[in-house]
Amino acid sequence: MKFKIKEKTLLERKKSNKKLIIFGSLIAVICFILSICAVYVQKTINVANSEDESKTKIVIVAGEGSGDIATKLSEADLLKNRFVFILYLNLVQAGDKLQAGDYEIPRNLNMVQMVEFLTTGKVTVNKVTFPEGWTLVKMGERLEANNIVSKNDFLTAAKKNYDYDFLDGKPASVDLEGFLYPDTYIFGKNDTADEVVQKMLTNFDKKLTNDIKSKVNGSELSLYEVITLASIVEREVAKPDDRKLVASVFLNRLEIGMALESCATIQYITGDNKKQFTYAETRVVSPYNTYINKNLPPGPIGNPSIDSILAVLEPEESNYLYFLSADGVTYFSRTLDEHETKKAKYL
Repeated sequence: MKFKIKEKTLLERKKSNKKLIIFGSLIAVICFILSICAVYVQKTINVANSEDESKTKIVIVAGEGSGDIATKLSEADLLKNRFVFILYLNLVQAGDKLQAGDYEIPRNLNMVQMVEFLTTGKVTVNKVTFPEGWTLVKMGERLEANNIVSKNDFLTAAKKNYDYDFLDGKPASVDLEGFLYPDTYIFGKNDTADEVVQKMLTNFDKKLTNDIKSKVNGSELSLYEVITLASIVEREVAKPDDRKLVASVFLNRLEIGMALESCATIQYITGDNKKQFTYAETRVVSPYNTYINKNLPPGPIGNPSIDSILAVLEPEESNYLYFLSADGVTYFSRTLDEHETKKAKYL
């Protein structure tokens, strides 16, 4: 009986030792594999991606995750191994530190250098601001002055067709005046004129919320007509509080078939920004002259802000048909006699 117990104990020990040997072997294999992986990862991280010193343009958009950025870099042949790059980002806790912007990345960076490049924001950018109401011509002049693109290239790009829903109602024969949203933009030094225009159109698309689209659908005007009138309102008055009443004046005139008689449209035709024009100057022959042509001009006379667009969509209710601006104050009138009296008093 004792012999059987000892024999059983011996067998159990042999089985236990066998398990330990197997377990130990597995650990050894795992450690060996891990060591090989560690060597591979270490080598991949520190070895230059290429001997090519040329640069590749990459745009990282705000909100893109580390995986998306790694994919973008990999597709541009700037990474040897996307998975290792993501692993390294996690190891150094830099995944949420990658900065958005336009980059010109040397192809010969290793992953350590790549992470430093993207986390320190070594972007190639130029910040340009376009005031509300500016025309395409003035935008083009500022782009050229900032060495982004030439004025002529920009104006040519603004005549092309782009795939945005809000442009469906725009006549094919006109340019994008009115739809390049006035704002501050960051451009890369190698941006093309088409890319500049698309950035501005994309911004307009974001500003055109579902609420605004709903208001347009409930309006008697098309979106193109709303933008056209908003561009006039933008140029006529600077104060947001006055815009809704000025919009009501123009809408009241349109309703009764009265000419808009907007000095802003004469400014657009002549390029002269003076506030008052002579009778002769208001007779200049142009489809944009709202003194001799009733209804809206053929298109926008500038690029309006959302405030002016909303002023057209949400005007103050009034029976005003006239207004004038003097010393930063806008005066409204119901009749021509009342308007002439205020002109004599304030101008």
